Amino acid sequence: MIEELIQNEMEYFKPMLERQKLVDKETCQVWRDETVAQRLQRISLETYDLCKGRVCAGLFKGLKLNKNTWWGKSDLGSQCLGLYEKEILNLLMDKSPFDTFLDIGAADGYYAVGMLHSKLAKKSICFEVSHKGQVAIRKNWLSNKSIGELEIYGEANETSIAKITSKMNTKSLVLIDIEGSEFALLKPNVISMLKEFEIIIEIHNWVDNFSSRYKTLLLNLFEHFEIKPIARVVRCTEKIPLLRSYTDDNRLLLTSEQRPCLMRFLHLIPHNKNNL
Repeated sequence: MIEELIQNEMEYFKPMLERQKLVDKETCQVWRDETVAQRLQRISLETYDLCKGRVCAGLFKGLKLNKNTWWGKSDLGSQCLGLYEKEILNLLMDKSPFDTFLDIGAADGYYAVGMLHSKLAKKSICFEVSHKGQVAIRKNWLSNKSIGELEIYGEANETSIAKITSKMNTKSLVLIDIEGSEFALLKPNVISMLKEFEIIIEIHNWVDNFSSRYKTLLLNLFEHFEIKPIARVVRCTEKIPLLRSYTDDNRLLLTSEQRPCLMRFLHLIPHNKNNL
């Protein structure tokens, strides 16, 4: 019995002891002097390397991610572990495939390409104002064997959205994450263009006159949608084998998305649809 216990304990501590051998005192001191942001980026990239640049769990499992991101390297580790914006991933997990995924504020294309990779969408349409972001999206798509159909555009506005939505059927999903510009974009006429589609939107509360603008937005959305706030999901890291040698701080820091507060995601369901 004791021999088996000893063997199990040696196996338990093996990854920790291996890590200890790789780190000298000078390196430890450098790490102690890091800012939180510097540390998060370092362990994010380390996790990316351990995952060999691919998502290793969750809805987008197998998706290849490019290390030289435009939007931010600090999310790569969380994305590879299937923890990034887990609230949205969990919501999408039980969905039937969509014909079209419209991504307004597509950043590096994590969702746009991920939806194609997971076969949750046949076609992804991206709006991303940054040229570097547009290049990153296409690069990610090409890295994943150009699966499905991809269209990339610049600014999302009334005119550009009208052109796109006129070609979309009701079996479509819209994701909106535009860093506070949702209040300027989602005026009644644009909301009306989107009223047939299921929508996920992130609300950013640091804009001027937020309370008044948010109330107006909710009232306008309610004309066409049932509005469901998406509950926060706990990210459990203790049982992820890849992280067994990480310190408590580093393991938990990987679950941080560097948000200034507990952000709000809304799930919008068109009034004329019973089940999506």
